Amino acid sequence: SISGSTVTGCSADSYGGVVYAWNSGAVSISGSTVSGCSAGDNGGVVYAHDSESLSIAGVDFIDNRAGVSGSVLYLSNTPSSISDAPFTGNTAGDDKTIQTDSPIDWDCRLGSWMPRKGSFFGDFSVPECNLCPAGYFGNTSGLFNSSCSGQCTKGHFCEAGTADPEPCP
Repeated sequence: SISGSTVTGCSADSYGGVVYAWNSGAVSISGSTVSGCSAGDNGGVVYAHDSESLSIAGVDFIDNRAGVSGSVLYLSNTPSSISDAPFTGNTAGDDKTIQTDSPIDWDCRLGSWMPRKGSFFGDFSVPECNLCPAGYFGNTSGLFNSSCSGQCTKGHFCEAGTADPEPCP
C-alpha cells in the first residue's frame, strides 16, 4: 500500500517504475501524487500480473512514462477500481496511458461512461470520464459504452453529459 505520499523519479529497467506485483495480493495507492516515474518496458507506475486487485483513489499521475506500453498502468489478469484520479502528461511508446485485459471499475459521475478494459490514451480524469453523447442519458454508475443508460425519452431532451432527461419546453 502507498498512502498519503509524494512519489517522484522512481524507475525500473523493465516493469513497474513504482510497483511491480506478480501473483500478489491486493495493491492500493491512495491520497498521493506520482510524477516523473518510469519503466523501460511496461507500467511506468504499476505493472500488475495475476494479482488479487489494484485500488486507486485520490491519486494524481503526472508525467510518467513507459518505453513500450502503459505509461501509468499495465494490468494483466488483475481487476481494478479507479476513483478521483487525473492522468496528465503521461507517455508510452504506444501512447497508451493504461493497458489492461481485466475489467476496471471506474467511479464516473452520472452522465458519463468509461470502457471496462482495453487501451486508454492521453490525458483524462476520473470521475469526469467520457460524457454520454447528446441524445443519450446516464442515470446509473458503472456505464461502459457510449449508449449509456439509453436514448433520451420522447418529449425530453438530453445534452451531452445528461444524467436525467429534461422535459422539452
